[in-house]
Amino acid sequence: MAPKPLGKWEKYGKRYCRDWERETGLKEWIRSVPGDDTKAACKYCACEIRAHHSDLVAHSKTKKHKRHVALFSHSSDMKKHSFEFEVENQNSFDDDITQAKLDQSVNVCALKLAAHIACHMSIFTVDHLGCIVGGIAEKDISLHKTKCSTLIRNVIGPTVHKELLRDIGNGHYSLIIDENTDVSAQKQLCLIVRYFSNKLKCIVSSFAGIINLTRSGTITEALLTFLNDNKLNIKRCVGIAADGFNTSLCGNKNSLLKKFYELNPCGVFIKYVSYSLYLCSSKAIDVLPLNIEYMVSRTYLWFSHSTFHQKRYHELYAAISVGENFLKILQLTETRWLSISPCINRVLDQYEALMLHFQSIRDNERDYSAELLYQMYSDPVNRLYLVFLQPLIEEANRINKLFQFETVNPVNLIAELMLFYQNLVQRVMKPCVFTTWSSIVNYDIHCNRNYMPLSEVNFGSAFLSELINANLSSHTVDTIQSRCRDCILEFAKQIKLRLPPNVHHLESLSALSPSVVLSPTKPEFSTLSFLSLCRGDHIKLKQQWRNLDAVSWTNTEDSQIEQFWIEVAKHTDEVGDKDFVELGLFALALLTLPFSTAAVECTISQMNLIKTKLKNRLQDSLLENILRIRAYMHRNKICCNQFQPSKEMISLFNNEFYAIANSKDATDDSEEDIF
Repeated sequence: MAPKPLGKWEKYGKRYCRDWERETGLKEWIRSVPGDDTKAACKYCACEIRAHHSDLVAHSKTKKHKRHVALFSHSSDMKKHSFEFEVENQNSFDDDITQAKLDQSVNVCALKLAAHIACHMSIFTVDHLGCIVGGIAEKDISLHKTKCSTLIRNVIGPTVHKELLRDIGNGHYSLIIDENTDVSAQKQLCLIVRYFSNKLKCIVSSFAGIINLTRSGTITEALLTFLNDNKLNIKRCVGIAADGFNTSLCGNKNSLLKKFYELNPCGVFIKYVSYSLYLCSSKAIDVLPLNIEYMVSRTYLWFSHSTFHQKRYHELYAAISVGENFLKILQLTETRWLSISPCINRVLDQYEALMLHFQSIRDNERDYSAELLYQMYSDPVNRLYLVFLQPLIEEANRINKLFQFETVNPVNLIAELMLFYQNLVQRVMKPCVFTTWSSIVNYDIHCNRNYMPLSEVNFGSAFLSELINANLSSHTVDTIQSRCRDCILEFAKQIKLRLPPNVHHLESLSALSPSVVLSPTKPEFSTLSFLSLCRGDHIKLKQQWRNLDAVSWTNTEDSQIEQFWIEVAKHTDEVGDKDFVELGLFALALLTLPFSTAAVECTISQMNLIKTKLKNRLQDSLLENILRIRAYMHRNKICCNQFQPSKEMISLFNNEFYAIANSKDATDDSEEDIF
């Protein structure tokens, strides 16, 4: 007969827990059994009980126990009826103080371990990690999957979220919104809040929460409910960043953007730039011949699954490129935005070696793929297209990387994007003077009359040099130049579709740079278009703007724009009054506009790494609080080894917590395998 499988508690070796001596309903009678931590004792009934919480609760409800309690309640000498293994002086005042300190230190250790698990590891590992750490520290740390997940979900996560909401307070903030579908096919809305932190004295972008989207409700209703539940006033929201091509977010009818403008007419909407640049480059490359992208991607596949091909190419490359390090061909993938830029660079750097390699394979073996790739590499037209694409995609990739940084100057970000668009237009259009960003956006790039002749289009010096060396016919040259011009035009058209609709507001943000503010020729405050976003006293703001250059400031570099306006907001006059606080806070509110989407992209990546196919039953409440803890660590620039539980966390770690941890619902949010 097969042995009976071990139950849950037999598997983990349940032991006597000192915390029971503080739990209401148990602390009046429970005692430990010296030498046997698998049992507990009742001082009223003089009996031993298995050290399982459910058994102890069941014993306290028996008629026998209630009868003995009633008998001992009238006795004046309880000590003579206690059994022989009761510890003497258990209830003395000094021992209670010592035990309370010991229990608190154990709780702090458990909270730190739970925070470590939330930051770095799977909850499954805590079953053994708690025992190991407890043995090293010589403390009775009882921390397993159920208790750890409850600490994360009901103690640490909510506490750090309340701290975030207190830090935002009634100040201005911006939202970054993105949709995600997890492994369980659940559509979610990830929210990032960007605000000026009075506690940290800087502008931070931090995870705010997850909204589950159902068919019965709209995104707008779900977001407004979330803001109301978290006491965030939508009228204090400076701007929202979202995917400009998501109709539920930015459509013309019943969209979130339309409702946002109704509730907050002064708000600003900003389209995602990082993903937009990827789409723009993809559309532009589609204008070129299909074999260009095929050649780059197929070259990687030729080497990726064959060590024989890699070895032969490595030997060939070492023979013709003495002293140079061999670099692998990179993969072209749609999941990595603008990954084609480093792929093209790597192919062009090794172009001759690759062509010789495929020629050698073609001559010695009958391989159709090698024959096809050799024909492509030996065609100078394909090399011309790659040389043309290289600087174009590199510049787009550089701007895309700028938008991936959280601490970059937001004024410079939109300026870089507009300059890139202007350069594309000026390469193919007739000479024209652009005085403002609005004039650039309003320029008609669809009119054929504005196009320059092919001979005057700026294709780049590297392309022209390669074109001369190629010795192609005039018809072929015209075809190549025509396609390259169309590629530039398509790139410009795609960027124009994705430019922010209120570019005049964003252009005026450049006036917040210290070099402009402190300049004697700074613009009048009333002429700045972002003034319409302010609900405050315009006269007071205008007066403070005029007096800014009368003070000697410390942070005057344009790269210190955030520190400059923090200094302005904190400045005090001779009598101790903050004389620039309104202007400083207004400028900081404008600087919270979410141009960079790095925070939401990183958060969604973390969501997909935490909830995987093997952990597909991880509940949303646990996932959300894990992300809250990670966001807390990130914005405070600490890790789990520097985490110190707050007094609020320790106070929540009480008897009521144990009631939740031992309930059936607490076990439903733990991670489970798909198998």
